[in-house]
Amino acid sequence: MNYELTVHRRHVHDGLLFAAARELLANASQHAAARHVLVCLAEQNGSVVLEVRDDGRGFDVAELPERLAEGHIGLPSQRERIESQGGGMSIRTAPGRGTSVEVHVPAD
Repeated sequence: MNYELTVHRRHVHDGLLFAAARELLANASQHAAARHVLVCLAEQNGSVVLEVRDDGRGFDVAELPERLAEGHIGLPSQRERIESQGGGMSIRTAPGRGTSVEVHVPAD
């Protein structure tokens, strides 16, 4: 695992970002069979941005509602928490292409 951290102060949403990072790293380990993971944390344009990118098996994002119905609530619950605090989450993935998830929350 590699990381890039360019945030040098605490933020009001640090706990939320930590929980999101923990979930995303667990997914990379448990589901993606990733060999490499990159974690980036930066402050950009009034937001704190977390990106977790892996080279794992990826998935079809259209299957997320079905996975939620089966009881897999990790990503949807993280998205809900993030959006409730004025942030957002974007997922870029495809089968066989790895996954990149970007989370942004207000810096203050």
